[in-house]
Amino acid sequence: MSVIRIEEVACPACQAAVEFSAALSVNADRRNDLREAILDGSFQRASCPHCGLSFRRQPELSYFDIGRKQWLLVRPANARAEWSDLETQAKALFADAFGSRSPASLRKQINAIQPRIAFGWAALREKILCAQHDLEDVNLELLKLAVIRGLESSPLTDDTELRLVSIEGDELVLAWIVAIPEELVETLRVPFALYQEIAANTTDWQPLRQELSAGPYVDIQRLLLVAETPEESAA
Repeated sequence: MSVIRIEEVACPACQAAVEFSAALSVNADRRNDLREAILDGSFQRASCPHCGLSFRRQPELSYFDIGRKQWLLVRPANARAEWSDLETQAKALFADAFGSRSPASLRKQINAIQPRIAFGWAALREKILCAQHDLEDVNLELLKLAVIRGLESSPLTDDTELRLVSIEGDELVLAWIVAIPEELVETLRVPFALYQEIAANTTDWQPLRQELSAGPYVDIQRLLLVAETPEESAA
């Protein structure tokens, strides 16, 4: 089931206490309305009654949709540096809920589910869109790498990420987004045929495909965070 609790958070602008509905877990099989709210950006968004600021609480939840074969551990966008430890946590939580330690009757329903980690709302929304449109998230990340390689420069940073935001006709619509506060920088349109070409290529892309899918954190940021030296991370 979905677990939602009421708590008070400080308004980012005026610091006044604002009552907030915070989700600990979302069961999209039973609460499709919550799934739709994540997709349209209204989930966990509130307005301060004192200064009127509309803001969104960063996610700290588990998301599962057995019908679409999804289970995700979702954490704030600024927690990406913890991805390695969170992979271990995600595997343990998944095993407790649906894996080897769950009832045999339940395991039969989720054989095809692989646990995933998402950092921030844009990343979670992207994973949901992948399931909705039958896209493999690993191949989507490879597509992003192909797109970035073809650019003279890109705004990719620790704060700005490239995310799938929609599919329109035969094009994938990607956007550069500042993860917090989900600010759109620029959009890119990529032919769906390029995704299909990458998905069908089991040789040239295979080393990166294996590296990206080595654990629940399937995201090009995984490669960038691994590449950082301790000195660079501390800078």
